[in-house]
Amino acid sequence: MNRLFVTTILLFTAFGDMSSDQSSSKATQLIRVSYGLKDNYEFLRIMNSTISNRGTEIQKQFYKRCVQHHIEAEILHLQMDLGRSYSELRRTQGLLIYLYNNVLEDEIEELETELGRLARVANGKEKTETKLYLRLGYREIAVAKQKYIIGKNIRPYLYLMKLQELSYSLKSLKQAEKYIVLLGLLHEGTDEFDKEQRSFIGLVNEVKRIIKTDQEKYLRMLYDSHFDSYGALDFYQQIWQKPDLHELSTGIPNFDLAYVRNPEEAKIPTFK
Repeated sequence: MNRLFVTTILLFTAFGDMSSDQSSSKATQLIRVSYGLKDNYEFLRIMNSTISNRGTEIQKQFYKRCVQHHIEAEILHLQMDLGRSYSELRRTQGLLIYLYNNVLEDEIEELETELGRLARVANGKEKTETKLYLRLGYREIAVAKQKYIIGKNIRPYLYLMKLQELSYSLKSLKQAEKYIVLLGLLHEGTDEFDKEQRSFIGLVNEVKRIIKTDQEKYLRMLYDSHFDSYGALDFYQQIWQKPDLHELSTGIPNFDLAYVRNPEEAKIPTFK
């Protein structure tokens, strides 16, 4: 069901007996929470394919906890417990900042190393597009680094602004993955790369056809670059199907405190 439609129905049903001032305040709070949840979903979606395809077990554990808090915030929102829903969405954002920083550090290092390796493989065997793909790949990584630094240096309490910059950084790295895959097809294939195959499905078929070494690595990068999950159902959907919200009562050391439905006990972490 459309979120705007749900919000409108909630406004009519919840505020019927309130004064105009109370209704206005409650409506403002509801809209703020609704937009916050929408923002959080987008940040989780951008991260999802990277975690699904390339995340470590620790990163998957952290990502699951972020989604669990997001689900809890959605439940509280539907129950019109807007104060605690807002606290939960802020908590989710704080945890996401920590996770984005962790993932970006790994991804920047790994993709830069992979581009350097492919530059050495191509040395002396350059093809028409080699230098172009290398230049574009390094450009995207440079943009990702810049956005990452900006995001880290935004004031700690400005969660939304930090996440906007960090998510932009991750999207730039996904673009870099596209050029890494193209370079792999040019220089690590057992046959000539069919350059007419530029659609997503066409590139998947080309990787399967001519990449024999590290084929899965290239497929995971290719799927990630298109915000898709290679193989099984994506991790975000898996968590929604089995959210295990009881796990929130057990904290994760150095990441998340234990959560209970008590606003005075459920503290919101702050990450720099």
